[in-house]
Amino acid sequence: MNERKLKIFFEVAKSLNMTEVARNLYISQPAVSMAISELEEELGVKLFERIGKKLYLTYEGKIFLGYVRRILNIYDECRTKIEHIANLKYGKLKIGASTTIGIYLLPEIIGSFSDVFKDIEISIAIENTKIIESMLLENKIDIAFVEGPIYSEEIVVKDFCDDELVVIVSSNHRLAKFNEIDKKELEDEKFILREVGSGTREVFEKAFYKSSIEYKVAFELGNTEAIKKAVMANLGISCVSKRCVKDEVNLGRISMLKVKDVDLSRKFYFIYHKDKYFSNLLNVFIDYAYNFVSI
Repeated sequence: MNERKLKIFFEVAKSLNMTEVARNLYISQPAVSMAISELEEELGVKLFERIGKKLYLTYEGKIFLGYVRRILNIYDECRTKIEHIANLKYGKLKIGASTTIGIYLLPEIIGSFSDVFKDIEISIAIENTKIIESMLLENKIDIAFVEGPIYSEEIVVKDFCDDELVVIVSSNHRLAKFNEIDKKELEDEKFILREVGSGTREVFEKAFYKSSIEYKVAFELGNTEAIKKAVMANLGISCVSKRCVKDEVNLGRISMLKVKDVDLSRKFYFIYHKDKYFSNLLNVFIDYAYNFVSI
């Protein structure tokens, strides 16, 4: 049973004239008769009976007609919905992001995108890079943007945009008066860092290890907002994305420092599963995101 057979049955049931249906559908009359016969064989009942020269629906045919009408209406509604989705009138995206991107960059991109495509539903999952990687592997999200390294060979990783980490201290801290410091100044400081699995934490550790900087971890906190509050309370210092502390620096609550001869630049990455199907909507959103960060 398929849509073609159901449509032929529906037209015959309406007109009770196979010759007319064949002409209207641009098919042969034997093709119409065959479609009806195949339906009757599948259902195990007669749908039509011929009395004299006239065609009539059987009782079973009348029951079947009611359901076929509903099926064809739903099918037409479904096709219209799919066409609207293909034309970006409707749709849904599930996007993942590691913490820094998810809080400080992605909302701006999605907000701008939603102003243009108002009926697209977008959900965001914000976790550390390790968890986002797992979510992609389990197909819980469509695509993601992360700042940390990705280890699965099933995930495609592409550059998205540049970022820079900075050391941050309270405005009352002894180092607050400097714009740049020597790495030795950090050896006696207590660091407040993100948890293991965070992309920021991993970039920080690799940069400090490469520069032979010894550091002490006082606290591990699960999000950057908590870290900023702890730094402002002078409980320690930290190393976060420059994007995260713009407001606090402008308000004079936090000072950010560069460390001489230490490269804390990094990339944000766009990632997706190698087997992911890219719909028109997904492609449009990705292009929009890349254009947004390039402005």
